[in-house]
Amino acid sequence: MDEYGSQARRGAVNQIASRALVRTAGFIRRQERNFKIVLTRRALHAFLSKLTYQYESIYIVALGADPVQLGLLWSVGNGISSLISVPVGWLIDRYDLKKVFLLGIAMLASAGLFYVSAPHWTMLFPAVILFSLGLRLTCASCTVTCAHSLPNPDRATGRGLCTSISSAAAMFSPLVGAFLITRFGGLNARGIRPLYAIQFVGFSLILALIATKLTDLRAARPKREELNFIQDLREVFSHGQGLKRWILINALVTIPFSMVSPYMPLFAHEQRGADEYLLGGMTTATTLLTILMSVPFGRLADRIGRKSVLYLVAPFCYAANLALVFGRGSAILLAVGALWGFYSISWTVTASMTAELVSIDQMGRWIGVLGLFRGLVSVPGPIIGGMIWNRLGPAYVFIIPIAIDLAMRLPLLVTMKETLGSQEDTDICLPTPG
Repeated sequence: MDEYGSQARRGAVNQIASRALVRTAGFIRRQERNFKIVLTRRALHAFLSKLTYQYESIYIVALGADPVQLGLLWSVGNGISSLISVPVGWLIDRYDLKKVFLLGIAMLASAGLFYVSAPHWTMLFPAVILFSLGLRLTCASCTVTCAHSLPNPDRATGRGLCTSISSAAAMFSPLVGAFLITRFGGLNARGIRPLYAIQFVGFSLILALIATKLTDLRAARPKREELNFIQDLREVFSHGQGLKRWILINALVTIPFSMVSPYMPLFAHEQRGADEYLLGGMTTATTLLTILMSVPFGRLADRIGRKSVLYLVAPFCYAANLALVFGRGSAILLAVGALWGFYSISWTVTASMTAELVSIDQMGRWIGVLGLFRGLVSVPGPIIGGMIWNRLGPAYVFIIPIAIDLAMRLPLLVTMKETLGSQEDTDICLPTPG
């Protein structure tokens, strides 16, 4: 009887999965070609980015950087990203979106060449600058392309599908990276370096895909005669409520993240003995939790409100930091990786709230303004993290950001009006440094 019941349950699960695949395929088939192209691009981008993400800090240190110098590199990337944010958003709203898209991907590919050829950590500054510029251009272009390619009734589903497919691609990438590192020479500069050559080839293929398949969107976008940068920004602020307060909240989200991100893999490797496979497993655990929990928490945000879910997710983010500092063993490190996925969920819910504050024709400029202030705040974060690592100890890099978030961001969030039901949200890409 138990065997029969087990078979019946497996059959029911298989049937549900089969129906979900059929619905997903049908959804994709009825969309415009541009959405299908950016969906493919995002999956490939996620795979390539996660191939090196968890090993980048270790690679930089292997090339001779100390923790403060590591933080300096990340800060330069954050600073460049912030300076370009507003002009990129403005240009996307005004000019040829496809050309901006192509320029961004070309920069990402070029960054891979600098990473793979750098003999010393100081030679990585061009790589970091190009990667930061390319990520900002590509991410903003993808956001606006999706906004124009998806009809309103399909927009939320399309956003969720992009997240799910890209997360699925990213889930396997870290373990592929670990396997390749082992084959190329271990967790050192020689073993990590070839991964950046693979990134260069991959981003070059994405460049060819966008160049040959993406349709120019200029005809579908509103024409504007005036070209007044300052006036455009004033227009954004005049059509939304609480935008200045939300800019501050977004900036405060970035402070803990920018302090912690460069040092988590380094701490796990140097302080907890994590090898390439365990580091890859931690990143895979992050992605797996994102896949499993993004939709449930997204639905919960649609039922009880964006702010309530942001409050709910915060303790899980704190637990990731505390488990890394006080925990021991491989199982704890994998749990840290899984808990780190709640940062992604927090960013996603924050993005939904962000998109409900302005109209879609102002989205590029709004993203640019947010990116500017978020970037400016994030510039000192990695350097401060490196100084804390050297002077107070590595553990404090993960404890102090919790206090900052509790004392500043969450109290300010209480004063923000809930945006659930205000207007349809848009898939806003919120890039992280590195």
